[in-house]
Amino acid sequence: MSDRFAIQLTPLPTAARVSKQRAAWKLHTIFAAGTLLVFVLLWVGPLRGFTADWPSWALPTAVVLWAIGTAIRMGITLWALARAKRDLASIGDGVALFIDGEGIEFRHPQPVMARWSQITGLKLAGSSLGAGPELIMEVAGNRAAAIPLSFLDAMPAAIDSAVLARSMGRIRLDVSAMDKMI
Repeated sequence: MSDRFAIQLTPLPTAARVSKQRAAWKLHTIFAAGTLLVFVLLWVGPLRGFTADWPSWALPTAVVLWAIGTAIRMGITLWALARAKRDLASIGDGVALFIDGEGIEFRHPQPVMARWSQITGLKLAGSSLGAGPELIMEVAGNRAAAIPLSFLDAMPAAIDSAVLARSMGRIRLDVSAMDKMI
């Protein structure tokens, strides 16, 4: 019987990001089409009478400003969707890392093993955007392995408990950077 704590990879949070970005893209497309239709009706259609008192530059200026804002918003949404899809494709399945009495063994994205005596830090850091903060293992003060927390099926409290118990109190998960995340 092994005392290894296995943390599995899970695609669920990242799949939810993909779904959210797809829904945002559809919503942006629907609103853009509806707004464009209103502009066309104001310009040449039956609503043209509403713009009769406007200066000649008002409607074209409004259309250009709307088009720029819509293009930026839709571009950002497409970029976020592409990143979410890329992250989902990179997750895979199986065990992400093991925590045991010897140390921590990362299996994803590449294999890295460190004994408790070598580990100088285990922390959550990074941005809350995209895949979110990463679980980072430092060896000799340098980043040795990292994986986004959203790829893991364990919460920070469970990881901290496993690390604290298996390292016999030598190492704790530092979550202080979570207070500074945007």
